[in-house]
Amino acid sequence: MSRTGDERRSRRLARMRARALGGERRSDRLLREIVDEAEEEIEAAERSLAANISRKLGPKGRFLAFATLIGVAITAASIYYERRVVETAVRADWQDPVLVSEGRALYRNNCAFCHGDALEGQAGWDGDYPRGHRPALPLDGTAPIWRLSDDDIFDVIKYGGQPFSPRSYKNDMPGFEMQISDAGIWALVAFMKSKWSEETRQRQEEEAALRRPPG
Repeated sequence: MSRTGDERRSRRLARMRARALGGERRSDRLLREIVDEAEEEIEAAERSLAANISRKLGPKGRFLAFATLIGVAITAASIYYERRVVETAVRADWQDPVLVSEGRALYRNNCAFCHGDALEGQAGWDGDYPRGHRPALPLDGTAPIWRLSDDDIFDVIKYGGQPFSPRSYKNDMPGFEMQISDAGIWALVAFMKSKWSEETRQRQEEEAALRRPPG
């Protein structure tokens, strides 16, 4: 029953209780009878309309209508889930396709200009640059970025490279604290690691374990 139908039923029950308690005047009773009759006609019309629609649709139409509703519900649930995954990310889960997909989009819009569409970096990145201005490093695992933990990579993306470099060294890596949310940065790291080989990810784990304080 619809919400409107429930409300009509509640009002009808309230009038029946008033009548049973003897507190209903003749004028009120006449008005009640008119309202009851009108509401019954409305409910009959609603049932008739639903029946007519169902009859016109036929079995196949009813099945398609039901399937469409199910599809809409599944799509809405999927969109909600994906949004929650991206908005609440707190680590770089490179095996989560939703997170990796979001990271791919963020990379394309914010990082590819310097680091390349395929995360290949810029030519000459492995040269000697004692004063800084090193070209953008590859992020595909071929450069020793695996020496950094996920938290380190997160910090460099968020705050830029300069806070983690000597004062005499000019690091051209900008910070994205104002452009990308923390969850978005984790998505970026997840996308980046999804492009690494299993060996590179293992080397990062081993390096992180060596730097982890005992206890």
